[in-house]
Amino acid sequence: MKKCLSLLTLLLSLSVWSQARHPQDQYSIEAGYGMGISGHPATVGFSHFEVGFRYMVDEFWGIKFDFGSDRFRMGDNPELGSDYKRYSFQGVHNLGRTLKIADKMGSNINLLAHGGLGYSSLKSVIRGGTDNIGSVIVGLTPQFRMSNSLAITLDASYILNFTQHYNFDGLHPPKGDNKGLNSFTGHLFTASVGLTYYFGKNKSDADWR
Repeated sequence: MKKCLSLLTLLLSLSVWSQARHPQDQYSIEAGYGMGISGHPATVGFSHFEVGFRYMVDEFWGIKFDFGSDRFRMGDNPELGSDYKRYSFQGVHNLGRTLKIADKMGSNINLLAHGGLGYSSLKSVIRGGTDNIGSVIVGLTPQFRMSNSLAITLDASYILNFTQHYNFDGLHPPKGDNKGLNSFTGHLFTASVGLTYYFGKNKSDADWR
């Protein structure tokens, strides 16, 4: 929780700095809550949390810094499980503007695509060790504008871990699968609902990002 608060404070500081330097640009803070679906062994955890800062360079492209947290526990054995945290830097594309969604479905609906690289940590509950992981993330974010400064968001993201050592139950893969303690490719899926708050200039139907 302390790390989350520290990250949120940093993002707020960045937003204030951006407003001072680029008052006419679009930037926002976003947060969401939902579920994570792990790879092997598969389990669903309704404890996914994410927070991020996004800066749109123009009407089509932007960048995003975000943090995500998930808690996985095996239903038949709660002593098995893992705590997963990720930090990522992503590019963002305004698909809504590219596909002209506003013309077809109304100006209060938009769609963003995002993807990038990150660092993740997976802590084993039973072993106590922490796995340091490189990851790739891609996702889609539908947006529903409530006002000029506030939007409800849905997000669906897929994360690929390409240097994972623990399974999501907190145990190493069996040596019989020819993986042993070597790194392997893991994956998980997250789905969340949240809010995005925009800072900067007054936004109209024509320039909402």
